[in-house]
Amino acid sequence: MKILPVNFYTNIQNKIPVTASVVSKPKTEEKSFQAVDYRAIFLSRFIPSFKGDYFENNFTRKVTDKKYQGLGLMEKNEIGTAEWYDFSKVGWQHLSKEPLNWKTASPREFYVFLQANALAEGYESSWVRRFNYTNRKKALATSHSIDSRYVKEPPSKELRKDIYLDKSFASNLEELLDTRRHKSLDKPITDKNGHLCIDAVVFDTETTGTNTSDRSRPLDKIIQIGAIQIKNGKIVEETAMSQLINPEIHIPEQASAVHGLYDKDVKNAPVMEQVLKPFVNNYLNKKNGIIVAYNSQFDITMLNNAIKEHNSFSADELKPKRYFKVIDPFLLIQRIHPYVGTSKRLSNQYRYFFCKNMENAHDAFSDVKGTVDILRYALYYLDKHRVDKTKPLTIREVLLFQNGYEVPNIDISLDAQGCNAAVNFRTSYRPVSISVDNFHNGYLLTANDIEDLAPVIGDKNVKKLKDGVQDEKIDMKQPSGLPLNPAETRAAKNSRGLENAFYVMKNNFIKVLDFAGIDAYEDKSKEEIIDIITSKAKNYIHKDSIDFWMKNPNPLDIKEGNDLPDFEISKRVMLENC
Repeated sequence: MKILPVNFYTNIQNKIPVTASVVSKPKTEEKSFQAVDYRAIFLSRFIPSFKGDYFENNFTRKVTDKKYQGLGLMEKNEIGTAEWYDFSKVGWQHLSKEPLNWKTASPREFYVFLQANALAEGYESSWVRRFNYTNRKKALATSHSIDSRYVKEPPSKELRKDIYLDKSFASNLEELLDTRRHKSLDKPITDKNGHLCIDAVVFDTETTGTNTSDRSRPLDKIIQIGAIQIKNGKIVEETAMSQLINPEIHIPEQASAVHGLYDKDVKNAPVMEQVLKPFVNNYLNKKNGIIVAYNSQFDITMLNNAIKEHNSFSADELKPKRYFKVIDPFLLIQRIHPYVGTSKRLSNQYRYFFCKNMENAHDAFSDVKGTVDILRYALYYLDKHRVDKTKPLTIREVLLFQNGYEVPNIDISLDAQGCNAAVNFRTSYRPVSISVDNFHNGYLLTANDIEDLAPVIGDKNVKKLKDGVQDEKIDMKQPSGLPLNPAETRAAKNSRGLENAFYVMKNNFIKVLDFAGIDAYEDKSKEEIIDIITSKAKNYIHKDSIDFWMKNPNPLDIKEGNDLPDFEISKRVMLENC
C-alpha cells in the first residue's frame, strides 16, 4: 500500500472534524447508527497507529506519579478526560529530572519513559522527520559507519594492510576468521553462571576537532584521555584515569563548545609525548585485555596518529593499535538495535537504554563510564541470543558479529545494511495522530507581530522585515553550510519579506534575518534584536490534532519488528552499578 505524504494527511484532516484524541480502528461489527468518524477511518487506513489507544490507556494513563511522563504530560478537556499532550512539559531538559528508579522499575514505567523520550526526540530534533522510513532505510550514522563501501569493501592495494589506514570490515574479517591466529580472542565473554568475565580497557578521547586523515590541513590532536580497566567483567575503580593533554595548538571554539575544554584548561598539562608511551605500553597492553571504545575508528585513529608522529622521530617505536582487535559498542548497538534513537551519539543512546542522563557527557572519563554500560548491554544481549546455550560466546565471535559476519552461535540474522533483520524501520518509527497543546511548530511573523515589534526594534528593522532579502545573488545557506530548502529560500527572497513566511528550523529563520540586514537598535545589539524577533515569531499549535513522527514505544509491536531495548537487560546493567 502506498503511504501518502504527511502533508496530504494534514490537508485531509483539516477538513474533517476531530472527535478523538487518539485514533482507533473502527469496529466493523458495530451496526448501530451513529456519527461516523471519517477522520479516524482515514488515519487507521493510511497512518499506522500504535494499536489505536491501547498504549495510551494501558501504559500512559497508568503512570500517575510523574510530572513529565505518563498522565503528567496530558491536559484534561472540558469533560475532565486527559486528552492533550502538553508540549511545554515535553523535552529532555524536563524528563531528565525524573530518571527511572531501576530498583523498583516495572516494564510499564520503562515503556512510558521511552514514550516521553520519543516525544522529546521528535520535538527537539529534525532527524526523526528527515530519516523516517519513507526516504531512508537507516539513520545517517548507520549509513556512514556500517553500510558504506568504505567500511565494507577491501581497500585499494596501496592501503591494504596499512595498519594506520586500513579500517575496512573486510580486512578485519580476514584477520578474525583465521582461527590459527590471535588466540587471546578465543576467551569467553561470560562464565558458566552467565556473568561477564572479560578483561578489557575502555578508553575515550576529547580532541581539538575531527580531522583524523585529511593531511592537506593540520590533523587534530588529543586533549584528554579517559580510561578504566575491567577485570573478570567488573570495573576496577582504582585503575580509572582522566588525563588532560596540552596539544600545543589552539583549541577551536567549536570544539570547546562540545567538550567544554579551553586553552587555559590544558595550558599546564603534560604534552602527548609525556603521556603516550606509558598509556600505550602499560595501560593498553595485552595483559589488561581487549580494547573497548565507542565509535572506535575515531579514537583509535587519533591514538594511532599520535603513535605515528612519535615513531617518526623516536628510535623507541610504539606499535599502532589494530582496528579488528577493538570492541566497539557503537557498532554493536547499531547492528542489534538500528532503530533505537535516530541519533547514535553515546549520550542519546544512553537515554533510551537506561532512562537517565549520562553525567557530564563529552567529558572523556564520563563517556568511558557510559561506554561500559552500553558494552555490558550489548554483550548480555548477544549472550542471550546464543544458539547453543551450553557454549559461551567468545571475544572473537563478538568481533566477527561487530564486523558484519553472521555468527553461527548468535541467533541474529543481518539485513542488507548489516543490521538485525528481525526489526524494521516501518514499525519502529511512525507518523501518528496526537492531540497537542503548546506545540512549537516553527517561526512565523504576522503583520500584527511586526507592528508590535516596532517600538522595540525600530522602524528601520521593521522595514527590513517587510522588504526581506532584495539581492537575488545572495547564496543563502544554513550555518552548517547546506543551502536552505527551496520553499524557505523562496520565502526569504520574496519581495513581501518575512511577513507570513513560515520557517520550521530556527537556524534558517535566524539566517534569513541576517540576510535581511537586521541591525542594532538603541542600546540593543544586533544579536539581541534578532533574539527578540525570533522569540516573537515562535508559532504554537494549541489544542489541536497533528501528525507527528516518533519512536514507537509499544512493546506489543515487538513481534511485528518494533525495535525496543530489552527491559530485563537494561535493568540488569543498571542494578550492577548499584
